[in-house]
Amino acid sequence: MVTARRSAQLAGVAGLIPFLAPLGVAWGHPPWAAAALEVQAIYAAVILSFLGGIYWGLALAREAGRWFWISVLPSLWGWAALLLPDAVVPFSLAAGFALMFVIDRAARQRGWVESWFPRLRLGLGVTAIVSLALAGLA
Repeated sequence: MVTARRSAQLAGVAGLIPFLAPLGVAWGHPPWAAAALEVQAIYAAVILSFLGGIYWGLALAREAGRWFWISVLPSLWGWAALLLPDAVVPFSLAAGFALMFVIDRAARQRGWVESWFPRLRLGLGVTAIVSLALAGLA
């Protein structure tokens, strides 16, 4: 039987493919570089929204009004990042993922998520941040 933790790990790793694949395209096929990196940035903004959705659900389950506001920050951050000049988009999105560490830690301190969740998010988040930083340097 696959545990929820193991399923989350496997799904999380699969979710890294759209962060990593565009780097290979950008470096291996320069004519497609801009399109590949744009797709990566859009995916990063979508994932920030997804992560915010986790906290919307937790706020809903606990009727924690302030957390509804916290939960929309990642979505707004991702949207705003996509409006910035191309050269700063990946770095702004990477900063959004760094912000998620603060939110993850606060949720763990409140006992809202299991202890493994922030550790999982750390590994996935660092990979997203590094891939976005590499995209910004490409």
